Amino acid sequence: MNIYQYLSGAAGHIIAMTDGDTGKEELFPAILEAFNLAVAMIAFYFAIRVLPSISKDVRKRSYLFLVLAAITFAIAEIIGTLNELAKISIDGLYEGVEAVFVILFAAGFYFMFTSEHREALKLRRQSTTDDLTSLYTHGFFQTYLVNKVSSLKSDGTELTILFLDIDDFKEYNDKFGHQEGDYVLQKVAQTIQHEARGEDVASRYGGEEFTLILGCNFETACRVAERLRSSIEERCSTFADPSMRRSVTVSIGLASFGRDSEHADKLVHIADARMYKAKRLGKNQVYAGEIGLEEASPHAA
Repeated sequence: MNIYQYLSGAAGHIIAMTDGDTGKEELFPAILEAFNLAVAMIAFYFAIRVLPSISKDVRKRSYLFLVLAAITFAIAEIIGTLNELAKISIDGLYEGVEAVFVILFAAGFYFMFTSEHREALKLRRQSTTDDLTSLYTHGFFQTYLVNKVSSLKSDGTELTILFLDIDDFKEYNDKFGHQEGDYVLQKVAQTIQHEARGEDVASRYGGEEFTLILGCNFETACRVAERLRSSIEERCSTFADPSMRRSVTVSIGLASFGRDSEHADKLVHIADARMYKAKRLGKNQVYAGEIGLEEASPHAA
């Protein structure tokens, strides 16, 4: 029996159900079955049209599963219609296809949810992470510091900011090129991350400047800063050829909550000023001493 005979039998069954009182009672289910069949055929049509345009990209897996679910739904409805209207019994087939439809439909929504979640995390990371160094951005640093300082006033924990600047970075760029300069920025960032502890927050402040927020007191931070300065000098200095060393060093200033200030912007200004004092004193060093009033403003030198 072909599909034409199936549909003819289904149509005849509908007509038969419309005759007499019994037919009136069965008319609504028949119309409902016909409506379901029409919806299924429409879903099948659009699924077939969309299917070729779906790539193998993992982000499109949800669409693929939903399209296959639509096709399975259409097949299930055709089988159900034949069972109900044409009285063609296909034992177990309808239930099996319907189960496949449910599985595909659930898988489609699962992949849709997980892919959207991953995309949201990716966008969030891109908005808070520097593309070149993979450290946090200046904007994230400022927001985090303000929130952290506000909480410190109530919970009494400790915080110190390290402010780092690569010495003579402009001259390095001019001499070796911007690609080599970018490489140095990446190496310095990697060293900062290597020396940082799990709770520390490392950021690229801008250009060749970096910050590191430490959860420790001033004396401990001074030791961390000296270790970081030494590690950068050792790890980041590169060789253009066996006879020429490219020296990379940093100057570091620091400021602690409570000891220097209880305001986020003031802590940044003091750490920045101490970093510039380290440069004036010869570079490649950590400065944690006194600064004059004229040096307490950012970028005083």
